[in-house]
Amino acid sequence: MRLFFLAFLALFSPLLFADDVALQKLSVQLDALKSMQAQFVQTVSDEKGKVLQTSQGNLAVKRGNHLRWETTSPFAYLIVTDGSVLWRYDHDLEQATRQKFKGELADAPALILSGDISRIRTNYEVMREQGSAGEYFHLTPKQKNALFHSLVLQFSNGTIVQLVLQDNLDQRTEIRFNSVANNPTLSDELFQFNPPKGVDVVNDES
Repeated sequence: MRLFFLAFLALFSPLLFADDVALQKLSVQLDALKSMQAQFVQTVSDEKGKVLQTSQGNLAVKRGNHLRWETTSPFAYLIVTDGSVLWRYDHDLEQATRQKFKGELADAPALILSGDISRIRTNYEVMREQGSAGEYFHLTPKQKNALFHSLVLQFSNGTIVQLVLQDNLDQRTEIRFNSVANNPTLSDELFQFNPPKGVDVVNDES
C-alpha cells in the first residue's frame, strides 16, 4: 500500500509533555473531529533528505474507520474504505485490489484521525510539544512490527494541519493539509467503491 501521511517542523523552546497529559490533550483534539475533508500535498524524502516524490490530492475521513484518500497528481490512485472492505485503485494500471479491512489497518496514519483514543493508548507512546505554530503530538508504536517508526500530528486552533511519518526504512513522508473542513456531512457512499467496467479486480486474502 502506498504510504499516505505526516509532519514535524523545528520549534523554538518547545515544551514536552508525556503519557497521560499528552493523551488527554490528543483526545480533546480527536474527540472534536467527527469527520474531515481537505486537500493535501505529500512529500516523500529518503534518509538523506533527498526528495523522492511529491504528490497531491484530496482526503475525506469519518468516524468508524471511513477513509477516502485520492491522489490526483502526478498519478491517479485511490484508497477507500468503509471500515469493512478496503479498496486500492490504480487508474493507470486499470487494476483494483480488494481486501477485508483488518484491525491493524486502523493504525494507518490517516485513519488514526477517525480512530478511538483507547486504541492509541494501547498501541502508542504519546508525547506532546507546545509550540508557536500549534500542538505537536509524537506517536511512537509500541509494537516492533508496526507500519511506521514514528508519527507526528500537528494541530493549529483545533485543526489538523500536518502529519509527518518516519517509516522503518528511514524515509520521511510529510503531508500538509489545506482547505480543511472540520465535521462536514459526509455520505457513506463516499467511502464505497464500484470498480469501473473493464478494470481488473484482485482479491487480496492476506
